[in-house]
Amino acid sequence: MKAKIILTVVLVAVILALGITEQVFMQNSFDDLADKCVEIQEMLIQKDYAEARKAIIQMKEWWAKRRDILEFTCPNNDVKDIYKEIGELEGTMYAEMYDDSITRTNVIKSMAENSKNLLAYKIKNIL
Repeated sequence: MKAKIILTVVLVAVILALGITEQVFMQNSFDDLADKCVEIQEMLIQKDYAEARKAIIQMKEWWAKRRDILEFTCPNNDVKDIYKEIGELEGTMYAEMYDDSITRTNVIKSMAENSKNLLAYKIKNIL
């Protein structure tokens, strides 16, 4: 009987730890993505297009790694769509459509903020 109680407590602790870790990872990922969008947007406004291209490529590679984990822990179409939007941002940069690139950074930032709010454990999301 005592072993069952200990096992139950350990399992509950593991489940809570995994849930908390997932929430922290998810929120940090979306916050970091929004920050990267702001940085890229500032580069575009300052007309530092070469650095913006490098930052976009780095962001795309970074998000690809994060996306794999996020899709596993919290499936959401926005997580998939963000990668597509980053690809479109990259395309607008190569086409030298810099105004559109600024718009794309705003879209990605908004998607990150919305996804974070939808996937967070909040009373309004649970009910």
